[in-house]
Amino acid sequence: MPIFSFKKTQRLLNASDYKQVFDHNRVKVANSSLLILAKPADGTSSRLGLVVAKKNIPTAVQRNRIKRVARETFRKAQFNRPLDIVFLARQGADSQSVQKLTGILEKSWAKLDERCKMLYQNA
Repeated sequence: MPIFSFKKTQRLLNASDYKQVFDHNRVKVANSSLLILAKPADGTSSRLGLVVAKKNIPTAVQRNRIKRVARETFRKAQFNRPLDIVFLARQGADSQSVQKLTGILEKSWAKLDERCKMLYQNA
């Protein structure tokens, strides 16, 4: 059984990494609870950055739960090419159950991979 860990190489670490994704994103996946922005990565593996604002999710417990579910589903997701991804939680994401949020995220990662595949087939 594979070990799903969230290594330092799988994280966007500094503000310039986030800025690159915000400024040069090629693919977006939106939902009422979340927004995912992505661009092709320079490295060999996909990296994830999380933005869960206190303004949108008021309690720390809920923010941490959303981040935990996002990291877990990202670790299990398989992407055809390396991507730099920023996950943004929207208002109302904290009202979703863990199971529903997991389902939404799994579908969103699959949709992201499909859009990237279509984008780079046409290029």
